[in-house]
Amino acid sequence: MRPPRWFATRCLVGLIVGITPYPAGAQEPGTPAPAFGGLPPSRSQASLEGTTESPGPAAGSRLPEDLRLLQALFPDHPGVSRLAEERYRLFGWMNMGYTTSSSGSGLLAVQPRENRFGNEFLLNQLAVVVERGLDPETLSFGFRSELYAGADAALLHPLGGIPGDNPRFGLDFRQLFASAHLPVLTDGGVDLKLGRQYTLIGHESAMAPYRPFYSNSYQWFYSQDGAFTGLTANWHVTQQLDVINGLTLGANTFFTLRSDAPCYIGQVNYWLQEEKRTQLSGTVLAGPGAVFGATPELTDQMTTVVELRALHHWGRYFTQIVQADMGWADTPGGGTASWYSLLGIGVVHVSETVDLNMRGEWFDDVDGSRIGTPGHYGEVTLGLNYMPRKWLSFRPEVRGDFADVSAFGPPDSQLDRSQFTAAVECLIKF
Repeated sequence: MRPPRWFATRCLVGLIVGITPYPAGAQEPGTPAPAFGGLPPSRSQASLEGTTESPGPAAGSRLPEDLRLLQALFPDHPGVSRLAEERYRLFGWMNMGYTTSSSGSGLLAVQPRENRFGNEFLLNQLAVVVERGLDPETLSFGFRSELYAGADAALLHPLGGIPGDNPRFGLDFRQLFASAHLPVLTDGGVDLKLGRQYTLIGHESAMAPYRPFYSNSYQWFYSQDGAFTGLTANWHVTQQLDVINGLTLGANTFFTLRSDAPCYIGQVNYWLQEEKRTQLSGTVLAGPGAVFGATPELTDQMTTVVELRALHHWGRYFTQIVQADMGWADTPGGGTASWYSLLGIGVVHVSETVDLNMRGEWFDDVDGSRIGTPGHYGEVTLGLNYMPRKWLSFRPEVRGDFADVSAFGPPDSQLDRSQFTAAVECLIKF
Protein backbone atom coordinates (compact mmCIF):
# COMPACT_ATOMS: atom_id res chain seq x y z
CA MET A 1 0.00 0.00 0.00
CA ARG A 2 1.39 3.40 -0.97
CA PRO A 3 1.73 6.11 1.68
CA PRO A 4 -0.50 9.21 1.65
CA ARG A 5 0.43 12.53 0.12
CA TRP A 6 1.85 13.90 3.37
CA PHE A 7 5.08 12.18 2.31
CA ALA A 8 5.77 15.33 0.27
CA THR A 9 5.43 17.54 3.33
CA ARG A 10 7.99 15.50 5.23
CA CYS A 11 10.45 15.90 2.36
CA LEU A 12 9.95 19.67 2.30
CA VAL A 13 10.11 20.33 6.03
CA GLY A 14 12.36 23.18 6.94
CA LEU A 15 12.12 24.96 3.59
CA ILE A 16 8.89 26.77 4.42
CA VAL A 17 10.26 28.20 7.65
CA GLY A 18 11.73 31.67 7.66
CA ILE A 19 15.35 32.01 8.84
CA THR A 20 17.18 35.08 10.11
CA PRO A 21 20.90 34.57 9.47
CA TYR A 22 23.92 36.70 10.27
CA PRO A 23 23.98 39.72 7.91
CA ALA A 24 26.31 39.42 4.94
CA GLY A 25 26.96 43.13 4.82
CA ALA A 26 27.93 43.07 1.15
CA GLN A 27 24.76 44.35 -0.47
CA GLU A 28 23.19 47.71 -0.94
CA PRO A 29 20.08 48.26 1.20
CA GLY A 30 16.97 46.94 -0.48
CA THR A 31 18.85 44.79 -3.00
CA PRO A 32 17.33 41.31 -3.36
CA ALA A 33 19.62 38.39 -2.63
CA PRO A 34 20.37 36.17 -5.63
CA ALA A 35 19.13 32.60 -5.71
CA PHE A 36 21.67 29.81 -5.56
CA GLY A 37 24.38 31.91 -3.91
CA GLY A 38 24.81 34.29 -6.82
CA LEU A 39 22.82 32.70 -9.62
CA PRO A 40 20.34 35.16 -11.10
CA PRO A 41 16.75 34.35 -10.21
CA SER A 42 15.77 32.82 -13.54
CA ARG A 43 17.82 30.61 -15.81
CA SER A 44 16.22 32.38 -18.74
CA GLN A 45 17.98 35.58 -17.72
CA ALA A 46 21.09 37.28 -18.88
CA SER A 47 23.99 35.34 -17.39
CA LEU A 48 22.88 32.08 -18.95
CA GLU A 49 22.17 33.56 -22.35
CA GLY A 50 25.38 35.45 -22.92
CA THR A 51 24.47 39.09 -22.39
CA THR A 52 27.02 41.58 -21.21
CA GLU A 53 26.16 41.84 -17.54
CA SER A 54 24.93 39.34 -14.94
CA PRO A 55 22.29 40.67 -12.52
CA GLY A 56 22.52 40.11 -8.79
CA PRO A 57 24.39 41.66 -5.88
CA ALA A 58 27.85 40.80 -4.61
CA ALA A 59 26.79 38.39 -1.88
CA GLY A 60 27.15 34.72 -2.68
CA SER A 61 29.21 32.90 -5.25
CA ARG A 62 30.48 34.87 -8.25
CA LEU A 63 29.63 33.56 -11.69
CA PRO A 64 32.65 32.73 -13.87
CA GLU A 65 31.59 35.22 -16.58
CA ASP A 66 31.76 38.01 -13.98
CA LEU A 67 35.37 37.35 -12.94
CA ARG A 68 36.69 39.03 -16.12
CA LEU A 69 39.87 36.97 -16.20
CA LEU A 70 41.36 38.49 -19.35
CA GLN A 71 40.90 42.03 -18.05
CA ALA A 72 42.53 41.03 -14.75
CA LEU A 73 45.52 39.40 -16.48
CA PHE A 74 45.98 42.12 -19.13
CA PRO A 75 44.44 45.30 -17.67
CA ASP A 76 46.27 47.66 -20.04
CA HIS A 77 46.20 45.63 -23.25
CA PRO A 78 44.24 47.52 -25.95
CA GLY A 79 43.17 44.29 -27.66
CA VAL A 80 41.56 42.95 -24.48
CA SER A 81 39.76 46.24 -23.91
CA ARG A 82 38.52 46.19 -27.49
CA LEU A 83 37.15 42.64 -27.10
CA ALA A 84 35.29 43.67 -23.96
CA GLU A 85 33.80 46.69 -25.73
CA GLU A 86 32.57 44.39 -28.50
CA ARG A 87 30.93 42.09 -25.88
CA TYR A 88 33.31 39.13 -26.32
CA ARG A 89 34.10 36.99 -23.28
CA LEU A 90 36.26 33.97 -22.54
CA PHE A 91 35.78 32.07 -19.26
CA GLY A 92 35.31 28.62 -17.80
CA TRP A 93 35.29 26.38 -14.75
CA MET A 94 36.31 23.03 -13.36
CA ASN A 95 34.54 21.00 -10.68
CA MET A 96 35.30 17.69 -9.04
CA GLY A 97 34.17 15.81 -5.97
CA TYR A 98 34.00 12.67 -3.85
CA THR A 99 30.81 10.89 -2.77
CA THR A 100 30.41 8.24 -0.09
CA SER A 101 27.21 6.18 -0.03
CA SER A 102 25.45 3.91 2.45
CA SER A 103 24.66 1.67 -0.54
CA GLY A 104 28.32 0.93 -1.25
CA SER A 105 30.55 1.44 -4.26
CA GLY A 106 29.83 1.67 -7.96
CA LEU A 107 27.13 3.22 -10.08
CA LEU A 108 24.08 4.04 -7.93
CA ALA A 109 20.57 3.36 -9.23
CA VAL A 110 17.97 6.15 -9.43
CA GLN A 111 19.87 8.88 -7.52
CA PRO A 112 21.95 10.93 -6.82
CA ARG A 113 22.95 12.65 -10.08
CA GLU A 114 25.49 13.91 -11.21
CA ASN A 115 27.68 12.41 -8.44
CA ARG A 116 26.33 8.98 -9.31
CA PHE A 117 29.21 6.71 -8.22
CA GLY A 118 29.41 5.66 -4.58
CA ASN A 119 32.72 5.89 -2.71
CA GLU A 120 34.45 7.42 -5.70
CA PHE A 121 36.15 10.62 -6.87
CA LEU A 122 34.93 12.19 -10.12
CA LEU A 123 36.23 14.96 -12.35
CA ASN A 124 32.80 16.21 -13.31
CA GLN A 125 33.32 19.20 -15.58
CA LEU A 126 36.12 21.10 -17.28
CA ALA A 127 34.36 23.76 -19.35
CA VAL A 128 35.55 26.55 -21.64
CA VAL A 129 33.11 29.18 -22.92
CA VAL A 130 33.62 31.67 -25.75
CA GLU A 131 30.74 34.03 -26.35
CA ARG A 132 29.61 37.32 -27.74
CA GLY A 133 26.69 38.82 -25.86
CA LEU A 134 23.83 40.91 -27.18
CA ASP A 135 23.35 44.67 -26.99
CA PRO A 136 19.78 45.16 -25.70
CA GLU A 137 19.62 48.71 -27.06
CA THR A 138 20.05 48.04 -30.77
CA LEU A 139 20.11 45.37 -33.47
CA SER A 140 22.94 43.05 -32.49
CA PHE A 141 24.24 39.54 -33.05
CA GLY A 142 26.08 37.09 -30.81
CA PHE A 143 26.95 33.47 -30.18
CA ARG A 144 27.99 31.06 -27.43
CA SER A 145 30.24 28.02 -27.62
CA GLU A 146 30.39 25.97 -24.42
CA LEU A 147 32.65 22.93 -24.67
CA TYR A 148 33.08 20.69 -21.66
CA ALA A 149 34.67 17.39 -20.68
CA GLY A 150 34.43 15.03 -17.72
CA ALA A 151 32.05 12.59 -16.09
CA ASP A 152 29.04 14.89 -16.56
CA ALA A 153 29.66 15.09 -20.30
CA ALA A 154 29.48 11.28 -20.36
CA LEU A 155 26.24 11.22 -18.33
CA LEU A 156 24.59 13.97 -20.41
CA HIS A 157 25.78 12.83 -23.83
CA PRO A 158 23.30 14.17 -26.42
CA LEU A 159 21.83 12.39 -29.40
CA GLY A 160 24.16 13.25 -32.27
CA GLY A 161 26.96 14.41 -29.97
CA ILE A 162 30.65 13.55 -29.92
CA PRO A 163 30.95 9.73 -29.68
CA GLY A 164 32.23 8.12 -26.48
CA ASP A 165 31.51 5.11 -24.26
CA ASN A 166 33.50 5.84 -21.09
CA PRO A 167 30.95 6.36 -18.25
CA ARG A 168 33.44 8.50 -16.31
CA PHE A 169 34.72 10.77 -19.07
CA GLY A 170 33.18 12.39 -22.13
CA LEU A 171 33.52 15.46 -24.33
CA ASP A 172 30.67 17.52 -25.78
CA PHE A 173 29.12 20.92 -26.39
CA ARG A 174 26.54 21.87 -23.77
CA GLN A 175 25.71 24.99 -25.78
CA LEU A 176 26.49 26.02 -29.34
CA PHE A 177 24.17 28.70 -30.66
CA ALA A 178 23.88 31.95 -32.59
CA SER A 179 21.77 34.77 -31.17
CA ALA A 180 20.28 38.09 -32.17
CA HIS A 181 18.55 41.01 -30.49
CA LEU A 182 15.75 42.57 -32.52
CA PRO A 183 14.53 46.02 -31.34
CA VAL A 184 10.90 45.32 -32.29
CA LEU A 185 7.41 45.12 -30.72
CA THR A 186 8.32 46.75 -27.38
CA ASP A 187 11.17 48.74 -25.82
CA GLY A 188 12.75 45.49 -24.60
CA GLY A 189 12.68 43.90 -28.03
CA VAL A 190 13.02 40.21 -28.85
CA ASP A 191 16.03 37.92 -28.33
CA LEU A 192 16.45 34.96 -30.69
CA LYS A 193 18.63 31.88 -30.17
CA LEU A 194 19.25 29.17 -32.78
CA GLY A 195 21.24 26.04 -31.96
CA ARG A 196 22.00 23.88 -28.95
CA GLN A 197 21.07 25.70 -25.75
CA TYR A 198 20.06 25.29 -22.10
CA THR A 199 16.45 24.37 -21.58
CA LEU A 200 13.91 26.81 -20.14
CA ILE A 201 12.23 24.36 -17.78
CA GLY A 202 13.52 23.91 -14.23
CA HIS A 203 15.44 26.19 -11.91
CA GLU A 204 18.42 23.89 -11.41
CA SER A 205 21.14 23.57 -14.03
CA ALA A 206 23.41 20.75 -15.14
CA MET A 207 26.38 23.11 -15.10
CA ALA A 208 28.23 23.47 -11.82
CA PRO A 209 28.43 27.29 -11.38
CA TYR A 210 24.67 27.65 -11.88
CA ARG A 211 23.37 25.28 -9.21
CA PRO A 212 23.58 25.29 -5.39
CA PHE A 213 24.48 21.63 -4.75
CA TYR A 214 26.86 18.98 -6.02
CA SER A 215 23.87 16.68 -6.60
CA ASN A 216 20.70 17.48 -8.51
CA SER A 217 17.00 16.74 -8.03
CA TYR A 218 14.56 14.11 -9.31
CA GLN A 219 12.75 16.79 -11.28
CA TRP A 220 15.94 17.80 -13.05
CA PHE A 221 16.82 14.25 -14.11
CA TYR A 222 13.41 12.65 -14.68
CA SER A 223 11.01 15.44 -15.70
CA GLN A 224 13.08 17.95 -17.69
CA ASP A 225 14.98 17.93 -20.97
CA GLY A 226 18.27 19.49 -19.82
CA ALA A 227 19.39 21.00 -23.12
CA PHE A 228 18.12 20.88 -26.68
CA THR A 229 18.75 22.02 -30.22
CA GLY A 230 16.12 24.45 -31.40
CA LEU A 231 14.93 27.99 -31.94
CA THR A 232 13.64 30.19 -29.09
CA ALA A 233 12.30 33.74 -29.07
CA ASN A 234 12.26 35.72 -25.82
CA TRP A 235 9.93 38.73 -26.04
CA HIS A 236 10.70 41.29 -23.32
CA VAL A 237 7.16 42.62 -23.07
CA THR A 238 7.96 44.90 -20.12
CA GLN A 239 10.76 45.15 -17.57
CA GLN A 240 8.80 42.67 -15.45
CA LEU A 241 7.34 40.32 -18.08
CA ASP A 242 9.09 37.96 -20.50
CA VAL A 243 7.26 35.60 -22.88
CA ILE A 244 9.31 32.83 -24.50
CA ASN A 245 8.28 30.46 -27.28
CA GLY A 246 10.32 27.89 -29.13
CA LEU A 247 10.65 24.69 -31.11
CA THR A 248 13.09 21.93 -30.12
CA LEU A 249 14.36 18.75 -31.78
CA GLY A 250 13.60 16.78 -28.61
CA ALA A 251 15.30 16.10 -25.29
CA ASN A 252 19.09 16.50 -25.20
CA THR A 253 19.82 16.65 -28.91
CA PHE A 254 22.80 17.95 -30.87
CA PHE A 255 21.38 19.10 -34.23
CA THR A 256 19.51 15.77 -34.55
CA LEU A 257 15.76 15.13 -34.45
CA ARG A 258 15.03 12.70 -31.61
CA SER A 259 11.62 11.47 -32.71
CA ASP A 260 9.36 11.95 -35.73
CA ALA A 261 8.41 15.60 -35.07
CA PRO A 262 9.75 18.68 -33.21
CA CYS A 263 8.56 19.70 -29.74
CA TYR A 264 7.10 22.96 -28.44
CA ILE A 265 8.42 24.80 -25.39
CA GLY A 266 6.93 27.97 -23.94
CA GLN A 267 7.45 29.96 -20.77
CA VAL A 268 6.11 33.10 -19.08
CA ASN A 269 8.20 34.85 -16.40
CA TYR A 270 6.63 37.68 -14.41
CA TRP A 271 8.11 39.74 -11.59
CA LEU A 272 5.42 41.02 -9.25
CA GLN A 273 7.43 44.09 -8.22
CA GLU A 274 9.69 46.52 -10.07
CA GLU A 275 12.47 45.70 -7.58
CA LYS A 276 12.13 42.03 -8.60
CA ARG A 277 11.61 40.25 -5.31
CA THR A 278 8.97 37.74 -6.40
CA GLN A 279 8.93 35.92 -9.71
CA LEU A 280 6.19 33.62 -11.00
CA SER A 281 6.97 31.29 -13.89
CA GLY A 282 4.94 28.87 -15.95
CA THR A 283 6.35 26.48 -18.55
CA VAL A 284 4.86 24.00 -21.02
CA LEU A 285 6.95 21.40 -22.88
CA ALA A 286 5.14 19.09 -25.31
CA GLY A 287 5.94 16.72 -28.16
CA PRO A 288 7.30 13.28 -29.01
CA GLY A 289 10.61 12.75 -27.24
CA ALA A 290 10.20 15.96 -25.23
CA VAL A 291 11.71 14.35 -22.09
CA PHE A 292 13.27 10.97 -21.41
CA GLY A 293 11.17 8.01 -20.37
CA ALA A 294 12.33 4.96 -18.46
CA THR A 295 12.67 3.07 -21.78
CA PRO A 296 13.37 4.17 -25.39
CA GLU A 297 9.81 3.20 -26.31
CA LEU A 298 8.42 5.59 -23.70
CA THR A 299 10.78 8.38 -24.75
CA ASP A 300 9.40 8.34 -28.29
CA GLN A 301 5.81 8.84 -27.14
CA MET A 302 3.87 12.10 -27.08
CA THR A 303 4.75 13.76 -23.76
CA THR A 304 3.54 16.92 -22.01
CA VAL A 305 5.18 18.54 -18.98
CA VAL A 306 3.74 21.53 -17.11
CA GLU A 307 5.82 23.40 -14.57
CA LEU A 308 4.80 26.11 -12.10
CA ARG A 309 7.49 27.94 -10.13
CA ALA A 310 7.65 30.73 -7.59
CA LEU A 311 10.81 32.47 -6.41
CA HIS A 312 10.86 34.93 -3.54
CA HIS A 313 13.61 36.93 -1.83
CA TRP A 314 12.73 37.12 1.88
CA GLY A 315 14.79 40.22 2.50
CA ARG A 316 18.47 40.38 1.65
CA TYR A 317 19.62 37.07 3.10
CA PHE A 318 17.12 34.31 2.36
CA THR A 319 15.85 33.18 -1.05
CA GLN A 320 13.23 30.47 -1.55
CA ILE A 321 12.11 28.56 -4.63
CA VAL A 322 9.03 26.30 -4.83
CA GLN A 323 8.57 24.35 -8.05
CA ALA A 324 5.94 21.83 -9.16
CA ASP A 325 6.34 19.58 -12.20
CA MET A 326 3.59 17.36 -13.58
CA GLY A 327 3.60 15.30 -16.73
CA TRP A 328 1.66 12.92 -18.92
CA ALA A 329 2.92 10.59 -21.63
CA ASP A 330 1.27 8.20 -24.04
CA THR A 331 2.28 4.56 -23.60
CA PRO A 332 2.94 2.01 -26.36
CA GLY A 333 -0.15 0.09 -25.23
CA GLY A 334 -2.47 3.05 -25.79
CA GLY A 335 -2.76 4.34 -22.22
CA THR A 336 -1.45 7.43 -20.45
CA ALA A 337 1.30 7.48 -17.84
CA SER A 338 1.58 10.35 -15.35
CA TRP A 339 3.91 11.79 -12.72
CA TYR A 340 3.73 14.61 -10.18
CA SER A 341 6.41 16.32 -8.11
CA LEU A 342 7.10 19.17 -5.71
CA LEU A 343 10.51 20.74 -5.03
CA GLY A 344 11.58 23.32 -2.47
CA ILE A 345 14.97 25.07 -2.26
CA GLY A 346 16.19 27.55 0.34
CA VAL A 347 19.41 29.58 0.16
CA VAL A 348 20.64 31.49 3.22
CA HIS A 349 23.43 34.03 2.76
CA VAL A 350 25.06 33.53 6.14
CA SER A 351 28.04 35.78 5.36
CA GLU A 352 30.06 37.07 2.44
CA THR A 353 31.79 33.71 2.14
CA VAL A 354 29.20 31.18 3.35
CA ASP A 355 25.80 30.12 2.01
CA LEU A 356 23.60 27.50 3.66
CA ASN A 357 21.59 25.55 1.06
CA MET A 358 18.56 23.33 1.70
CA ARG A 359 16.47 21.20 -0.65
CA GLY A 360 13.51 18.89 -0.18
CA GLU A 361 11.56 17.03 -2.83
CA TRP A 362 8.76 14.56 -3.48
CA PHE A 363 8.35 12.73 -6.81
CA ASP A 364 5.40 10.44 -7.57
CA ASP A 365 6.15 8.20 -10.54
CA VAL A 366 2.58 6.90 -10.76
CA ASP A 367 3.14 4.35 -13.52
CA GLY A 368 6.92 3.94 -13.43
CA SER A 369 7.29 5.74 -16.75
CA ARG A 370 10.13 8.00 -15.56
CA ILE A 371 12.23 6.06 -13.04
CA GLY A 372 11.19 2.56 -14.06
CA THR A 373 9.41 1.43 -10.89
CA PRO A 374 6.10 2.98 -9.75
CA GLY A 375 6.32 4.64 -6.38
CA HIS A 376 6.79 7.72 -4.23
CA TYR A 377 10.38 9.02 -4.13
CA GLY A 378 11.79 11.81 -1.98
CA GLU A 379 15.03 13.42 -0.92
CA VAL A 380 16.30 15.93 1.62
CA THR A 381 19.66 17.64 1.09
CA LEU A 382 21.61 20.04 3.32
CA GLY A 383 24.72 21.73 1.99
CA LEU A 384 27.20 24.56 2.44
CA ASN A 385 28.81 26.78 -0.14
CA TYR A 386 32.11 28.07 1.26
CA MET A 387 33.71 30.72 -0.95
CA PRO A 388 37.16 31.69 0.39
CA ARG A 389 38.01 33.35 -2.95
CA LYS A 390 35.91 34.78 -5.77
CA TRP A 391 37.12 32.00 -8.04
CA LEU A 392 36.93 29.11 -5.54
CA SER A 393 34.04 27.29 -3.84
CA PHE A 394 33.86 24.21 -1.62
CA ARG A 395 30.40 22.62 -1.44
CA PRO A 396 29.93 19.78 1.04
CA GLU A 397 26.48 18.18 1.34
CA VAL A 398 24.61 15.40 3.10
CA ARG A 399 21.61 13.81 1.43
CA GLY A 400 18.94 11.26 2.25
CA ASP A 401 16.84 9.53 -0.43
CA PHE A 402 13.66 7.61 0.44
CA ALA A 403 11.05 5.58 -1.47
CA ASP A 404 8.13 3.27 -0.76
CA VAL A 405 9.75 0.67 -3.06
CA SER A 406 13.22 -0.88 -3.07
CA ALA A 407 15.08 1.39 -5.48
CA PHE A 408 18.49 2.51 -4.18
CA GLY A 409 21.95 1.03 -4.48
CA PRO A 410 24.15 -0.45 -7.23
CA PRO A 411 21.88 -2.10 -9.86
CA ASP A 412 23.50 -5.52 -9.42
CA SER A 413 22.99 -5.57 -5.63
CA GLN A 414 20.10 -5.87 -3.19
CA LEU A 415 18.21 -2.58 -3.48
CA ASP A 416 16.96 -0.64 -0.43
CA ARG A 417 14.16 1.80 0.29
CA SER A 418 16.55 4.45 1.58
CA GLN A 419 20.04 5.71 0.87
CA PHE A 420 22.31 8.24 2.52
CA THR A 421 25.17 10.02 0.78
CA ALA A 422 27.77 12.54 1.86
CA ALA A 423 29.81 14.44 -0.70
CA VAL A 424 32.23 17.30 -1.06
CA GLU A 425 32.82 19.27 -4.26
CA CYS A 426 35.46 21.77 -5.33
CA LEU A 427 34.50 24.36 -7.96
CA ILE A 428 37.21 26.49 -9.60
CA LYS A 429 36.18 29.34 -11.92
CA PHE A 430 38.44 31.14 -14.36
